[in-house]
Amino acid sequence: MTRSKGLSSGVLRFEPDELIVTVRAGTTMEELASVLGSKRQRLRIPAIGTVGGALATRRNGPFPSDNFALPNIVLKIHAVDGSGNAFVAGGGTVKNVSGFDLVKLLVGSWGTLATITEATLRTEPIPGCSRWFVGAGDVGALYRPALVAPCRNGWCVNLEGHPDDVAQQAALLENYDEIAPPAALEMIELFSIAESPPERLEMTSAIFDICRRLKSEFDPDNTLSPLLSARWGLA
Repeated sequence: MTRSKGLSSGVLRFEPDELIVTVRAGTTMEELASVLGSKRQRLRIPAIGTVGGALATRRNGPFPSDNFALPNIVLKIHAVDGSGNAFVAGGGTVKNVSGFDLVKLLVGSWGTLATITEATLRTEPIPGCSRWFVGAGDVGALYRPALVAPCRNGWCVNLEGHPDDVAQQAALLENYDEIAPPAALEMIELFSIAESPPERLEMTSAIFDICRRLKSEFDPDNTLSPLLSARWGLA
């Protein structure tokens, strides 16, 4: 178990054997990645910004929304609503499902509902081998690649697992070049394939009404992210 203290940042509790870490929201993702890496564990979140920022914006990175992507790795959240009331959602273990719906609601809410102050997250072991490839060939023969996603140069493929298994899968990739594992900012550039912002999706009136009611419940005076809330028509 590892502990470190700070006012608004720092790892409060890390249990490598349980694959669980509790961290203050102001902790940088780079610092958290370093702590987890010392025990060969990780989160599939780009190592930029802070933990609170990643949760508030649902910064998944390019990886698919599986069991180890946000918001599925968030077990527990401490937060403060717009009226200054502190509350806790979720539980400290994977088996405790109390408040999980509220946890998933807060992840990706861009600070319009509450300010996240602390979070308990589920980590995963770092695989024995991880290799990255970029190309334009067929990927249909691959068995459960960690990532297959469109990028500026065609397709980006990430293979992870036992070195022998990864080597066997890599041999199936034709017309692909192996690249160094991209750093966080390089990953953003690699997967920035759109030349302009995507067209905004319009919400139905029923969904819009639910969003407004949630905003009113968590932040009746519109003190949290007021400009963003106004832009979205929530206040």
